[in-house]
Amino acid sequence: MAQPLGEAYKQIEAMRPRGSYRGAVVGCGRMGSTIDDEHIGMPHYPWPWAHAPAMIEARGIELIGAADVDRAKLDDFAQRWGVDALYEDYRELVAQERPDVVAVTTRPDERAEVVIGLAEAGVRAIFATKPMCRTLAEADAMIAACKASGTILSIACHLNWYNWYTNARQAIADGTIGRLRSMVCHSPHTLSNLQSHTLALFRLFAGAPAEWVVGEMDDEQAAADRDLSGSGYIAYANGVRGFLNSRADRSGHAWTLEFIGERGMIVSRNAHAQFELWGAHPETGEPIQRQFPNPWHPRSSMVVAIECFCRAIEEVEERICPGEFGREALE
Repeated sequence: MAQPLGEAYKQIEAMRPRGSYRGAVVGCGRMGSTIDDEHIGMPHYPWPWAHAPAMIEARGIELIGAADVDRAKLDDFAQRWGVDALYEDYRELVAQERPDVVAVTTRPDERAEVVIGLAEAGVRAIFATKPMCRTLAEADAMIAACKASGTILSIACHLNWYNWYTNARQAIADGTIGRLRSMVCHSPHTLSNLQSHTLALFRLFAGAPAEWVVGEMDDEQAAADRDLSGSGYIAYANGVRGFLNSRADRSGHAWTLEFIGERGMIVSRNAHAQFELWGAHPETGEPIQRQFPNPWHPRSSMVVAIECFCRAIEEVEERICPGEFGREALE
């Protein structure tokens, strides 16, 4: 008699795409191909983060081509990943290779134009890295183009798919810390580059759009026209509040997130290396640390993101980090 499937198997199998998809990368630089070269000294996090190796590792999708205006990057991409369908124009890539899923990992300056062009060319699904683009007008145009063509658009804030945070969301849904009241991020990093992740994660946990924000940043840095850090307070429509504290520890892995409920809290420390669950002692009411519900099978958040994005094609909806989340983070 066949044995019942274990919970670990069920969770991993639930992410597997049912179909088979052709995937491509537009932008063969850091996020598209090489960022994992920088992570040799960070063994606490499941890799890869780069889109190309994640697409190779993911189930249900095959990396079939890439495009970049820089020939040297294309040559390096071919050497690393064994892909020979390489193009300097993404339009030619789409016309010749007909990918179902395209990861857009260009610089922000050209990201909107590429996403809109891919949507108009009929690509079924676009997985665009963060920040979404440069302006809200560009974000609106990207979302509108994808809706018009029936293209699913997702922003690759891949921590939204990291199974530690997935388990944290489930713990909150189960009432483990009571109703979620606030979220706090302690991080000195820049708003557009790194805090795009934080804001997308906040939006997912809050379960409602932001209604208003109050913030402050260094006016001298702002005048320099470069990405900068800042602190702020975010009010979500359902009463949840978010706090972004940039006056934080500046050490190498400084990035702490707190999800505070009515009866406890979940804390992620040291750039997602350590997760804690805090509750109240059943007799004294004193705060005590409890066992966090660790994932059955920790996996790369980018690999999981790509698999779940392929599932979104099948479900005709992206829920974890749709284009609207990217626009809200940008705003």
